[in-house]
Formats: sequence, C-alpha cells, structure tokens
Amino acid sequence: MIAKQSIHPEHYYQTKTLKIEHTHVFEKNWIFVGFKDQLSQNHDFITLQIGNTPVVVQNFNGELSALLNVCSHRKAKLQSASSGNRPLLCPYHCWSYKSNGALSGVPQNRTDFGLDDEDKKKLALKQFQLASCGNMLFVRIAHQGPTLESFLGPYFDILKEISQDFIDPVQQGSFHWDTNWKLACETVLEVYHVAGTHPETFAKFAKPEVEITHFNGHTTGNTPLQDLPKKWWSGARKHLKIEQSNSFTEYNHFFIYPNLAIGLTDGSLMSLQTYEPKGTTQSQLNFQLRLIKRPDGSKISDAVKAAIQANFTEFNHTILEEDRIVAESCQENMQCIDEPGVLGKCEDRIYHFHDAWRSDVCPHLSIRD
Repeated sequence: MIAKQSIHPEHYYQTKTLKIEHTHVFEKNWIFVGFKDQLSQNHDFITLQIGNTPVVVQNFNGELSALLNVCSHRKAKLQSASSGNRPLLCPYHCWSYKSNGALSGVPQNRTDFGLDDEDKKKLALKQFQLASCGNMLFVRIAHQGPTLESFLGPYFDILKEISQDFIDPVQQGSFHWDTNWKLACETVLEVYHVAGTHPETFAKFAKPEVEITHFNGHTTGNTPLQDLPKKWWSGARKHLKIEQSNSFTEYNHFFIYPNLAIGLTDGSLMSLQTYEPKGTTQSQLNFQLRLIKRPDGSKISDAVKAAIQANFTEFNHTILEEDRIVAESCQENMQCIDEPGVLGKCEDRIYHFHDAWRSDVCPHLSIRD
C-alpha cells in the first residue's frame, strides 16, 4: 500500500496531548514572532503565547529582547495588546523592567517594599532566546537547543531572501477556528483538496500539481500558476512599479515546523500565516499580506495600492474561509472515530509534518497509530 497512516484522531482533541505539545513542540522549537520592521521604534512590542509561556518581544532603544510577559509583582500581563508601542511598564502597579528583564522601577519601594539589589535580581523577568533570519524574528523558550540556522537548515537562506524582499505591508489580522491547531496547519499542506474545497477559487488560480521538498518537518510545495493569474499579476506589477522575484515565479509555498506557512504568488505577493493553539479544539490563525519591494526602495502609496489590493485581500480571505469550513467539519468528527486517517503520496507534506510531530511528542506520550 502506498498510503500512510495519519495521526490518531484522539490527538486532535485530548487535553493530555495538548499539554505535551505546549512543552515539547512549541516551547522546544523556534517559533516565528514577527518582522524586525514591526519593532523599528523604541518601545514597539509584539506579544504571543508560546506553549505555556506568555512572551513579549520589545524594542529597548534599538535593542530587541524576548521576555516573560508577566509582572513579577502580582502576575499581571505587562503588555496586554498583541502589538503596540509603550514602555515595559506593568499597567497594574507600574513596576518597570529593562531589556535584560532586570527590575528597574518599583513605586514606593523605600517605604513599602524595601527591595535591595539582590531582591530585585530575584524578581527579574525570564529572558528567552531571540534570533533573526533576515527580517524575520524567532523565539525559543527552551534554554538548550539548536541555533536558528541549524533548525531551519536549507530554509534559512530561503526565508532570509523572502523576508528582505517582501517588506511592504498590505493587510494583517487573525481568525478564530474551531479546530485543533494541527488540523488547521494541514489545510495548507496539500493541493489534493483543491478540486473539492476551492473549485471556484484556488482551482482557477493554480494547476493541480505540486513539487515537494522537505527537511526535518519543514516542507516546500511548488505549484504552477494558471495563465489568468499570471497575466493579472503582470499588469499589477506595472501599476505598482514592482518587479517579479528572480527566485520565485509560480505559487511557492513553504511550511516551517511547527506552525508557520508562507505562500508566494507569482513572485509578487507574500501571504504568511501562523496557527496558535487556543485549546484542544480551538486555534487562532494570524495572517499578514506583504508585497515585494520596489527596485528603487521607494514606498508604494496607499492610493496606488487601493486600486488592486481589494482583489487579492478578498481572495485570501475567501480561501481561508473555505479551508476553515472544511477543517471544522473534520474536527467535529474526530471524537466519533477510533481509526487514523490515511495519507496518499499527494499528501506527503502532511506526512512530514506528522513525522516531526511524532518525533517531538512520542517520547512523552503513548501514541496510538
């Protein structure tokens, strides 16, 4: 038989599985948090949950640092928004912190707390590994592990090039899905579903074929575009005064384990998604759309973008909604079934995703196949 077994359905809804994933998938591996240009100004910050750990990545006068996003005093969130610009100052009692996590300010310390330097050291925030690949930032919670370059392997240079070329933000946002995070990831890892799920959208956008490469759970799926979208993007590039990427000219899709997906359309537009677990059967899809930079480095005005961006932002939203509907349908059935699914050769990218997941989870959980 050519087909391989999928992960057992119980691992898409069981609490014990998610607990293991928090520690041994998300906290163990390098997780994408954002782009350097999102943190270009002093006090700019991004927050996210990595496994069990609330994290803030913040600009401290040009120095970027990843810290525990929990005040040492009474455990309030230091930064409550997903992104913004404000000092690392607790909104509850105004305790403040430095780039290395050191406690820098305690109102009424002399009269009410009496904390000396040694006491303050004990109240410092945990600092986490922060590394960059081009314009992309990654955080690792685990103290020990491979460097980001080793983790990404051959994908390091690919992501570096992409992140330095696709720098013009168009749109970003998030959606709630009533699915396990793994099921959400799987919707972007094969084109086998296109005819059934996207007959009027993606099926008319790209051809039903894919070339796959892989490395340690990271995978590439290169799919030729149909003639019509190639013609449309040729005209769009003239309007926007941008040039097609030299390296990526079709629909080039990259998945970085465990939860980062990047799609490039005709070397002109990047769609980036991450999938965060919000519970055993809930996840949050975060997305960004970015255009390739102009050759002369000038910015594309909003007025110039407006004439065409509705086309591809609406297309992106429609595709994601079609995937959400079918994924939520699958999720509803997981607790009714006691046999794993099967993966055909056309779903090899999911197999590599599952293989990396098993490598992380198997030593810590009894896996049913």
